[in-house]
Amino acid sequence: MHSQPLFQLEDPHAIHHLMRAYPLATVVAVTRQGLEANLLPLELCTEEGGPTRLRGHAARGHPLLQPGMDGAEVLAVFQSPNAYISPRWYVNGQRSGRLAPSWNYAAVEARGRLRCVDCRDWLQAHLQALTLSQEARRDAPWLLEHADSGFVEEAARRLRGFEIDIDHLTGKRFLSQQRTEVDRRSLIEHLSKEGSGAAHDVARLVVP
Repeated sequence: MHSQPLFQLEDPHAIHHLMRAYPLATVVAVTRQGLEANLLPLELCTEEGGPTRLRGHAARGHPLLQPGMDGAEVLAVFQSPNAYISPRWYVNGQRSGRLAPSWNYAAVEARGRLRCVDCRDWLQAHLQALTLSQEARRDAPWLLEHADSGFVEEAARRLRGFEIDIDHLTGKRFLSQQRTEVDRRSLIEHLSKEGSGAAHDVARLVVP
């Protein structure tokens, strides 16, 4: 992922926070069918002293999990909400005339090797962790054990797990850092007035 130094996100904690906040990643790999890109929810695991890895699952017939894919290089892209930035929102830009539309977003690119996992206990623990990560902040969180045990067993038989040991992480925040504080405050104000919920989310990401 190309990034100029000003926009690079290098703090591991900030990178991990973004990955956990937006776990539905675009997973790219070369399969028997050719280049495949799939949206899959991924669990970030950062055990102390162990490798940083991603855990996921898919249907057993999924191209990503077919024979020959063990050890394949994969790319997972995590992305925050994004929003179009109108040149009219930049106060100082109006004075200078140095204006162009842009798009604001934050993203993380994770590269690593795929490893398929066939283990009932592993899959159950992964599904529990993935669910809890999304439900934990709710007043009445839904837990995996709230589902009928037979239904869970049946669903698990149709799934296969996988892990990606991360070799390389790249983070990027393209949030108008090159602009003045006055411009960024104007941008936040205008994004907050947009009809799109994503624009409101981007407004909260921008640092004044």
